[in-house]
Amino acid sequence: MSMLRSATIALSTAAFAATLVTGAPAHAAGHPATTRLASHATQSMDTTQRIASGSTRPGQGWVAYGTAGIYIDVDTSSAHFTGSPTYTSTVGGIGGQWALTGTGAIYSPTTTGFRIYVRFSDGSPLSPATAQAFQWHVNWVGVDNP
Repeated sequence: MSMLRSATIALSTAAFAATLVTGAPAHAAGHPATTRLASHATQSMDTTQRIASGSTRPGQGWVAYGTAGIYIDVDTSSAHFTGSPTYTSTVGGIGGQWALTGTGAIYSPTTTGFRIYVRFSDGSPLSPATAQAFQWHVNWVGVDNP
């Protein structure tokens, strides 16, 4: 791929990303939108979209779920969502989170939060004390289109 084509693709991608975030078309100088589809999508985009992110307190809020699992209720009320947000989550910490399963499975999503359940992939016992020791916390991103 030529250097000019690579730069044009990068600029087009950046313009598209800026359009997604702001709802307003963004064009690099001298590089207007080149396809009708992108232009049409920009004109019909709902500009009331809200994107927010946050995280829980490290090691806090985890509750036992049987002997091999734990869960946490994630509070997203600071985002002031008003529609039906779509959430994405990960678990961070100082270790051990690589062995978890369920970190991205969202349960009971509402405008003010959601719940995730996690367990060790090998079925080993897991308790809130483990989450505290490893300072596990949930990182989340929510996208709302009211």
